Amino acid sequence: MATNRALSAVVYAVIALLLLPAVAPAQTRAVDARVETYESVAIDAEGSLVIVTSDHRTIVVRREGEQTSFTNPTISSGRTAVGAQAEFKNCCTSYDIPLALVIYANGKMHRFTGIGLPIFKWHFVDGGRRVAFGQEPVHFGCSIHYELRDVQSERLIDSADVPEPCGLVPNPPAVSIPKWVAELNAEKI
Repeated sequence: MATNRALSAVVYAVIALLLLPAVAPAQTRAVDARVETYESVAIDAEGSLVIVTSDHRTIVVRREGEQTSFTNPTISSGRTAVGAQAEFKNCCTSYDIPLALVIYANGKMHRFTGIGLPIFKWHFVDGGRRVAFGQEPVHFGCSIHYELRDVQSERLIDSADVPEPCGLVPNPPAVSIPKWVAELNAEKI
């Protein structure tokens, strides 16, 4: 009987040793899959975004190219992404316009420009995994172009063009509006 117990203990020990290499990589992957989270975001005197992570590191995202400033810095509800509109000079207005949306997530910067029109409204979706934004001309637009994008891959998930009343089309046809567009439009800007 003692021999059977000793043999069982040896068998369990051998099985445990055989399974150990399978468990160790899974634990390593879990550590590597940790997502960076953010505590605060602000715009400094040079117009750069200053992000403070949950582990108190400071990340500075500088303006690029002809960009004049960042505006409306926001942290996602899941605290996994930070975003701000990137403003640029415009020939035909007395003010700068937001031609890009800059999102910083998990150590990487993502710049979204959609179809090249100003991005006047935006917000995070799914706690910061996705971003939704609306684009339209500065003046006299007859529709708003909307995009829903995955932040990490930057992949376009969905888009919609929603007609708006304008001088050319005072009563545009009704269209089906996706839920994510309605949620974006319901937010106070």
